[in-house]
Amino acid sequence: MSDNIFLNEAINKQPNIVNHFFNMVNNRDLSHAYLLNGNSGVGKKAVAMSSTMALFCKNKINKQPCGKCNECRRITDGQHPDVVFIQPDGQSIKVEQVRTLKAEFSKRGVEGRLKVFIIIDAEKMTENAANSLLKFIEEPSGDVVSFLITTNKNMILPTIISRTQVIDFPTLSNRFFDDELKKIKTNPNDYNLLKSLTNSLETAKNLMNDDWFNKAKSAVENWFNYICKKDYCAFTTIQIEIMPLITDKNSKQQIINMMLQIWRDMLSVKYLNFQKNEIDFVDDFSNIDSFVIEISSIKLISIIQIMLECNNKMSINLNFQNILESTTLEILSELR
Repeated sequence: MSDNIFLNEAINKQPNIVNHFFNMVNNRDLSHAYLLNGNSGVGKKAVAMSSTMALFCKNKINKQPCGKCNECRRITDGQHPDVVFIQPDGQSIKVEQVRTLKAEFSKRGVEGRLKVFIIIDAEKMTENAANSLLKFIEEPSGDVVSFLITTNKNMILPTIISRTQVIDFPTLSNRFFDDELKKIKTNPNDYNLLKSLTNSLETAKNLMNDDWFNKAKSAVENWFNYICKKDYCAFTTIQIEIMPLITDKNSKQQIINMMLQIWRDMLSVKYLNFQKNEIDFVDDFSNIDSFVIEISSIKLISIIQIMLECNNKMSINLNFQNILESTTLEILSELR
């Protein structure tokens, strides 16, 4: 295994995709433009960098770049004169950056005929920048390969998408996602819940900021446990513990997702005999395991339907606290 950080990441996270690129490079089948689409942390940039190394490497082994030669090292360090990077300047990629890129496109490679351009966070191009990019993607000049990297291809101009080869990256395997969560010092008992909430490492990191995830998880567990006891203190939990955590639409959605997930845990324990390490709310397993004995299947399914209705209520912009309180009332009524 190479000690090159990008090569290792690409081979570990996306072996099929990166080997496909290595084969295309070896067979000279590479297209002029690719759109690499997928969640953050799935290895898109690593694949683009590794494929670029394969194009320039002089010491390839079994079609793979060595990751160690002068060419590979300069690409890894961002110092190769024929490999150009563009990323957001502040919040966006501006038209001036694309114009600079176009000027580079018109030049021959400094050390050869080939030039490679890697555009990071391509979805953050301004409208003018995207239109400017479209013009020279339509008519590539010279021996040029472009990699556009995005977390949301739906924000890319359809005309750009139609002129690139779109590669959709699968989410990371559970093993690799767990490894990444371990790096950000996540409690192993929280792995399952985080993976149910998101497939994006960046989103997982954001959830962990300022201890938001732990506070939200604790609040939802308290709310659930009061409901299990048919205790109307569940309302107090909404006002005192949950609402202070609500800062934007995303935080609302994550709270709803957590609430829904704890009831799905109930369903999994009741019908599928899930054990502690298989559910999302690992730390609340004893309460869940006790309550599934008391609740009927009909009531449990009804409660999950009530929770699912929260998303419809959010879509019509009802007051979020009212949504949670009315949902709590409905669930408590169901449990009578």
